[in-house]
Amino acid sequence: MVRFRFSKGLNREPDPTNVKLHIQSGSSSRALNAILPLVASGQPYEVHQKTRTFTSRYSKSGQYDTAIDVLFQSARELLKVSQHCPAGDQDLHHYIGELLYKDGAFDAAEPHFLASGKRDSARSLANMMIEWSAAGGALGNFALRGTLPYLQNGNIVGARTFISQFIAQPVLNFCQLAVLTCQRANGEKNKVIRESWVRLCGTYQSKGGVLATREVRTTLQEIAMLYFAIPLPRTQPDNPLGAMISSMLGDSLTHPSLTIGSRILQVLEPWTGPTVRFPLLPEL
Repeated sequence: MVRFRFSKGLNREPDPTNVKLHIQSGSSSRALNAILPLVASGQPYEVHQKTRTFTSRYSKSGQYDTAIDVLFQSARELLKVSQHCPAGDQDLHHYIGELLYKDGAFDAAEPHFLASGKRDSARSLANMMIEWSAAGGALGNFALRGTLPYLQNGNIVGARTFISQFIAQPVLNFCQLAVLTCQRANGEKNKVIRESWVRLCGTYQSKGGVLATREVRTTLQEIAMLYFAIPLPRTQPDNPLGAMISSMLGDSLTHPSLTIGSRILQVLEPWTGPTVRFPLLPEL
């Protein structure tokens, strides 16, 4: 399996000096005293089972540092005898990936999510890649980093689950649906699409985030005028959806163009080019 690396700054290796990975607390000592002798006696399956049992117990009780310590120490000893996490143990790979993800060790969690191949792992990997991309790097690179290895492993379900989760972010969904809606606009003549635009903006702005900011609201109101001949509100309203509906149900746009500062806004002619399609999103 190929590991895709696009920038050294994006890979976060576990810090060997991190006390969270090496602290030998009383709780981890109890678990390791039961696990590590099994490694020495050549019983890797029993090591895996006991490791899963102990880490699950510690994790459920909120002792994440202890769970990570047990996993790290057990995995390190198994590596010495080439028995680290067999490829067929999907649940163990997923569990280790989740713990490493929560600890911020993204680069260490990545191969476990890929090796697991479970849908839950693909979803977690997508969420992790989105979070990872916020630290810097092209979002598309992170999409490839998850999709291509799944395909390389013959895991179509994992690849589709990953990319579906990857693009299933509110802002990305809104952007694609906005394109689909605007390409079908015909000023005030297409009432159905006009109403679809108002519902689309209202639905996503009600969730807050960047789409609800004043700057984005103002831009969307201008787009509503350009494509759907919905007049701009006279003032910035507290309820942008209500204002847009009032504008749509009120007087028609009496002027074909409107000057805002140095810009002239004019209702656009209907789109006559090829239809843009996004196959992973439902059609409107």
